[in-house]
Amino acid sequence: MTNQNSTYEGLRAWASGFSVDRAAVELLITHGEWLMRRDFQRYLEPYFDAEGRSLTAIHWDQVHAALDENTFPASSSAVSVLRIALSLALGTPVDLTCVVGLDATNTAAVATALVIAAQHTDRITVTLGPDLPPTRWLKEG
Repeated sequence: MTNQNSTYEGLRAWASGFSVDRAAVELLITHGEWLMRRDFQRYLEPYFDAEGRSLTAIHWDQVHAALDENTFPASSSAVSVLRIALSLALGTPVDLTCVVGLDATNTAAVATALVIAAQHTDRITVTLGPDLPPTRWLKEG
């Protein structure tokens, strides 16, 4: 677990100061799956900066190419989360219908990532209410 935590700290240190990288990194950390996968870890590069801080970079372009080549077998929700992270980091378009089918945890993680990318510093909490039709669709009486 220490290695995982140091990877997260290194990723956060690397992405600090760049809201879109920070948003993409936080989305992947919250999601949890991608950063644990060996086939994804080959695109992480740990190094030290000039001040001796441990950083971990993500080679976003290479991840994008690997995803496009279907080298990452994964669930549709995991692929959606990765596509959104790539869209944030690289500015590549993503079809937002990919959020259909995400569970509440991943939906909240995506919403939080969008707030981070927009450079808002306020802490937000996303709460999903019951799935009810709009009141205009309800029949009266």
